[in-house]
Amino acid sequence: MSKAFTATLLSTITSIAIAAPLAAMDDYDWVVMETPVDPATYKYDCHNDYKYETYDALQNCLYNLREDADNALSKQWSISDKVVRERNAIYIKVANRKNPLVFVDYSSPYEEDFNPYYSLQDYDKSRKLLTIHQSFYEGESLTVVNLVTGFWQDFSLRKLSISPDMRYIVGFESEMGATEHVNILERQDSGYYEGYYKQVYSSSDDSKNYDNHKKFYQADKAQQVYDSETFTWVNDDKFYADSFYKLNQADSAAFRVRYTFIKNASTDKWQLYEGSR
Repeated sequence: MSKAFTATLLSTITSIAIAAPLAAMDDYDWVVMETPVDPATYKYDCHNDYKYETYDALQNCLYNLREDADNALSKQWSISDKVVRERNAIYIKVANRKNPLVFVDYSSPYEEDFNPYYSLQDYDKSRKLLTIHQSFYEGESLTVVNLVTGFWQDFSLRKLSISPDMRYIVGFESEMGATEHVNILERQDSGYYEGYYKQVYSSSDDSKNYDNHKKFYQADKAQQVYDSETFTWVNDDKFYADSFYKLNQADSAAFRVRYTFIKNASTDKWQLYEGSR
């Protein structure tokens, strides 16, 4: 046996020996993915019904659809006395303002594919926090309104989640091509949240842990379910970030890949870990 062949064989064996292990079937946590149901879509088919071919007819249809959907949610959340949509605008009554907050959709017959619009997304009843979603071309943003104090702030993020003590807000980057990036913002004395853009993931340790965990589940061979990510706070200084992947687009179930973020008490910085901690 030649020395060259021996060296190649030893190198191959060493590579196999140090290769990262892959997940077994018992390691996968499968979740049935739910399809959100818009309470107004059954009533309107604005983009496919021939009755709405003209710009004005289409806009009237969209106004009716969004009005029904948002007002149904405000009624469901028992805040219809404070939050109402009328055609292309959402009106929010807050205690410390004479006039309501108003969020108006933008529309133009020359930019139909770029028309941004608002919609109610979520309501935290215990903290009286209303989240409004704005959809626009290749992106989205969220606005959080405190119905008690009237404080509100825009975030260029999606899937916002607030820590139990309300000191931190976390969210995924909303721009196209950066959907896995996480932002962690801290509340300032002014009441506004400011923070830093944390790429997936900014430090070498974060990046290594992130890549290794995805490889463990072979997530690169599956299809990530866009906008299905979730944040779960364990306590004020710890949260989970979950992403979901399908083996096939038509599948109803997806497997979860979880990361844990923990704030280092001595450095006051957030660190990423694989799986649940």
